[in-house]
Amino acid sequence: MGGLVLGLCLKKYASDVRFDIYESAAKLTEVGAGVALSPRIWTIMQELGLEEELVKVTGAVDRAGSDLLFRKGDEAKVIDIVRFHQLHMFHRSMLQRILAEKLDATDRIHFSKRLTSYSEPTSPTEPIVLNFKDGTTATCDIVIGSDGIRSSVRRTMFANLSDESERHGRIEEASRFRAMVEPIWSGHVTYRGLVPASDLSEELRQFASTPQILCGKDRHIVLYPVSGGELVNVVSSVYTLGSGTVYDGPWVETTTSEKVAKLCEGFIPNGVALIKSMREPLCWALHTVPKLTTYIKGRSALIGDAAHAMVPFQGAGLGQAIEDGFVLANILAHSSVALANVSEALKIYDDVRRPFSQTVQQGSECTGELYQLRRAGWENISVEDSAAGRYPPELLSDFEKDAKAQMEWQYDPGASIKGDIAKVLSMLETLSAQ
Repeated sequence: MGGLVLGLCLKKYASDVRFDIYESAAKLTEVGAGVALSPRIWTIMQELGLEEELVKVTGAVDRAGSDLLFRKGDEAKVIDIVRFHQLHMFHRSMLQRILAEKLDATDRIHFSKRLTSYSEPTSPTEPIVLNFKDGTTATCDIVIGSDGIRSSVRRTMFANLSDESERHGRIEEASRFRAMVEPIWSGHVTYRGLVPASDLSEELRQFASTPQILCGKDRHIVLYPVSGGELVNVVSSVYTLGSGTVYDGPWVETTTSEKVAKLCEGFIPNGVALIKSMREPLCWALHTVPKLTTYIKGRSALIGDAAHAMVPFQGAGLGQAIEDGFVLANILAHSSVALANVSEALKIYDDVRRPFSQTVQQGSECTGELYQLRRAGWENISVEDSAAGRYPPELLSDFEKDAKAQMEWQYDPGASIKGDIAKVLSMLETLSAQ
């Protein structure tokens, strides 16, 4: 998805830049269900001329987006806590389809091409060589790794950084670079699935028409309609004490709605009923990328999950990939950037995007703690006491304050993506003056 947005942005802002997309799959397919775009990301969709078509596929009554309601859902009676506005929610495959259609670059998308490594050139203008699993190669001036959490670009980049540190005797630094190659388990296991609205009773359809997060101790449920209300996206997450360890089992596997419902016993009946209605739910062990010391090296750069794969609890992972592509395309389109200085230009991308996206990455973990009542004063409230309502009522107010603080960046006009672009352009003027 980050690569498609980068391609779209290059097509709009840098039509003279030739790009090729190497896709490991035999065709564009998506494993997943719903995605949500915040107002900050929606600005980019508007900039790319996608607003009208995207509004149509949401099925939302208000083109400004839908509300998302945070509720305490592990008691006998649900308690509304805080509401957020202007979120646009999609089935992931619909969003990808629209991006691919608008890109209209079938001659530039090469399928069944899984990258294994790339060679670092010895001169500023020598081509980079891409090595693929099928034994073929290709060349480019810049390589952008939008190849996911198990990124081969990240592996090559940090292996090279580690090797260079070892050659200079910086053994501890080399070890730190090596530790940034492999993803780490977050401690969360998430169960995701879709429910056809036609399968539901009228009561459940009405309940599921409100995008909401049902919060509970060490567990939470997210649900919202997608595909114009024809489907309901249902996600249940459970926390264990495994964070930072190696996950014992497949990262993704099929499960049953009955098993998932068992994990959510004690939640309000409508929430559990929607989980039981999921068709062929998938179990995901949520992994993240360590906090990287850089997103760039020479003429290579990382975007999206390759750079900052995060837990999904702010609904921000896809949005951050979109921001990466948007900012990077604006840099590459600038008149001051040429092959001879593109490595310096990529440093601007790293300076702007890495601190911001890593702050969102950390914030997503904090928001997950909040959903599961593991922060903001809830730490010592047990599962039993939470379910029985045995907790100080002011903790609900503390939850509301914390939630607003965690989500503020998505709404703050002073932290808009346009402000970031203005900063980038100013930095590029300095580059052109050098």
